[in-house]
Amino acid sequence: MNRGYRSYRRRWRRTPPVPRSFGRKVVDYSLMVIFFVMIALLAAKLSQPKAPTQLLAGKAYVIDGDTLSISGNHIRLQGIDAPELDQSCGANACGKAARQTLVQLIQGRPVRCDGHGHDKYNRSLAICFIGTINLNRAMVEAGQAIAYGDYRDVELQARRDKKGLWSGKFETPQDWRREHEQLPNVPEQQPDSSTNLIDQFVGWISGLVGGL
Repeated sequence: MNRGYRSYRRRWRRTPPVPRSFGRKVVDYSLMVIFFVMIALLAAKLSQPKAPTQLLAGKAYVIDGDTLSISGNHIRLQGIDAPELDQSCGANACGKAARQTLVQLIQGRPVRCDGHGHDKYNRSLAICFIGTINLNRAMVEAGQAIAYGDYRDVELQARRDKKGLWSGKFETPQDWRREHEQLPNVPEQQPDSSTNLIDQFVGWISGLVGGL
């Protein structure tokens, strides 16, 4: 009985771990350092205050169907794309029609714009209001601008109702600009590489959390 027990213990005795090589230790320590560095970068990113919203308000001059000027500040209505002022859609001067629609929506009243950064031409990107009326949304709702990231619901309704641009065939403003205009070649601001790395890591962490 005692002999069988000793045999059993010898059979199930744990094999001693194989010592790690110097190269393996270097790799393990490097991975640990990288992990803690990325955690520190993530904490720094999350602690950064959000960029303040820029508020622009006052009497607005309408440049075209998606661009305003308030006190000399050019403002691009965010999330929409309206025909350029000189653009025609068949026999319809749709660029001028879009501008006129925005003029009628504003009716000389003060406009309030909540800015969210700038585009590559240094125009403020903003959502603009007359009272509680969202001008960006109203232009898409009237069929005088297409949705460019936002307002897909009202664009779909404008399509169904054949409003504005949707009453016939037209070239998208983006395609028209590409064919008819030589826009200034303003280089886009290159993001800081460290910030870009942090953003990628944050996105990776968010993906992992979302997949759990």
